[in-house]
Amino acid sequence: MNMIASLILKLWLILPLVVLACSLCGCGKKMAPIPPDSLVPGEVRQFTVRQEGPALQLTWLLPRVNIDNQPLTDIQGFRLFRHEASLAASGGCPPDLDLLAVIDLSYPQMGEVSGEMVRYRDEKLEPGKRYFYQVVGFGRGGQPGLPSAILSHAWDVLPQAPAALQAQAGDRQVQLSWPQVARLADGRPLPGAATYQLYRQAPGADWVLANQAPLTEPHFLDIGVSNDVTYRYRVRAVRKVGADVLESLDSPVQTATPVDMTPPAPVLNVVAVSTTRGIELRWDPGREPDLAGYLVFRRSLAEPQFQQVTPRLLTQPSFVDANAATGVTYFYYVVAVDDSRRANHSLPSEPVAATR
Repeated sequence: MNMIASLILKLWLILPLVVLACSLCGCGKKMAPIPPDSLVPGEVRQFTVRQEGPALQLTWLLPRVNIDNQPLTDIQGFRLFRHEASLAASGGCPPDLDLLAVIDLSYPQMGEVSGEMVRYRDEKLEPGKRYFYQVVGFGRGGQPGLPSAILSHAWDVLPQAPAALQAQAGDRQVQLSWPQVARLADGRPLPGAATYQLYRQAPGADWVLANQAPLTEPHFLDIGVSNDVTYRYRVRAVRKVGADVLESLDSPVQTATPVDMTPPAPVLNVVAVSTTRGIELRWDPGREPDLAGYLVFRRSLAEPQFQQVTPRLLTQPSFVDANAATGVTYFYYVVAVDDSRRANHSLPSEPVAATR
């Protein structure tokens, strides 16, 4: 035991000298420097996986902090990992993931980078599988950062796309309908009943979901629209696979332009009085927010029908008929007009009579 103890003591005494010598000579080879924590990326933000057409689309935002939760000063790119498992496989330990893609921010040959947003479409998918994904950022030296959470999504045969879409515009609404979908894209019967998601696009805007909850029937009344705006619509059939949903490809796109078909209320309390300027008419102003103005119509006993006597819309609730002949009795009524493309007219007011 004394010999062993003596040997250990000698090694302990000379070990620092050996380390020092190696550090001085270097043997002509430099070790890679350990990067500072400020250059090691933290976890990506808002990592999501969702189905989009015939692919799973992954999106995330660049990390803003390093592994010490301090502002990140630099990042080179991302490594995307994936694992494939059968839909019938039960859960258990976290899966072993394989490298799927490397996205270099300085020259992104894979994926798409737009500002802080990174997108990747995974189209190499097989029906009956569940796919697991994880994203890890890396610094300039390739050192990995903190991994994201592992997200998964089921993949299987999509439903058939609705074969047609009908859109009928109304007043501040669009009625939409389409054929029921009962089969998968490969022609087999759809397991369970399909639901539907209806998408709407306004001019110059992105597509948005028009319905708040999945539609169980192949029709929908869209009341989230404005008159005189042309909207585009598309609908997708949806099937549920476990906790995930898979949408079909798009139906044919239809357009619809809601129009204002509601006229203003009739004008009330019209009075007509003969004055030195002519026959003066006044009435109560309308209260509709889309009211554009008024038109006045007149006829005498010798005339077969009323004729419009205002050359243009009146913006005030009054009018002086300076062309009324002296000694002739005239009958008048007033209509209100809105500012829609249709220029909807109200019903005529109660007629009034006056003699100049």
